[in-house]
Amino acid sequence: MACPLCDNEAFAPSWVGTTRYNGSEFEYVECKSCKSLYCIPMPDAATLARMYSKEYFKNENDEFVLPHDPDDRFAKPAAWLERNPPGLFLDYGCGAGELLEKAQNSGWQCAGVEFDADVAKTVTNRLNIRVVTETKDLGADFKADALHLGDVIEHLTDLKRQMPEILKLLKPNGVLLAQGPLEANANLFTFLVKTSRGFRGAPILEMPPFHVLLATAAGQRKFFERLGLREIVFKVTEVAHPAPATISLSDASNPQKMAMFALRRTSQTLTALNRGKWGNRYFYAGRLSQD
Repeated sequence: MACPLCDNEAFAPSWVGTTRYNGSEFEYVECKSCKSLYCIPMPDAATLARMYSKEYFKNENDEFVLPHDPDDRFAKPAAWLERNPPGLFLDYGCGAGELLEKAQNSGWQCAGVEFDADVAKTVTNRLNIRVVTETKDLGADFKADALHLGDVIEHLTDLKRQMPEILKLLKPNGVLLAQGPLEANANLFTFLVKTSRGFRGAPILEMPPFHVLLATAAGQRKFFERLGLREIVFKVTEVAHPAPATISLSDASNPQKMAMFALRRTSQTLTALNRGKWGNRYFYAGRLSQD
């Protein structure tokens, strides 16, 4: 199976190892070109349906579900929307509608896609914004000036089919805003985890393979390039997750938590010195070709 990000066909076993879920095993392999990790095999439709039931929300704090800094999750796309002339904005995977609300306040006409019907209805009622559970309900002629994918790409199991379908919702010369984790990218924290597993051996974890792609910056950028997007900005930062973002005096009795906090702070300091290369999260803006 070729790398979903860079399309290179050579891969090797990875330090992440294997996850076991619902009677099946999913091995994470490392692309020999971009060094991103990906899941073999990809979860099938039945597995995905089980994964993204209520169980998904019970496990939403797991390291493979939402590795983001809650305080900064929407700051970068919101700032981009505020700086640019308003038009039609689509948030694909809009969740509770936080970014839609910010975009609306910046003068954008907004719509959202959210696959949880109850959440979609709540956002529609709260913001008076059309939020649908299926893209066909947007209408055949729907085309956005800007489309946001926040913590979505790493969940997609068939990028060659799914991403072109998503980009059909964007006007020619429209802008894709994307952000998400770079779980295989260079930083001290990941290097030490990788080294530790090298000594102990790659584990077999009992958990759903929520993130089927663990990208590097190189792999993520190559993927956007292959889609025919022209890069405007690609920014790499390092957030605390899965280490704690803060500690208190009561944590002094928890040496593991203290050690993870100290390691992440050290890692973030070194990442700041390697600005643009090291980190574990990206923000991207790219313009769709007019062809």
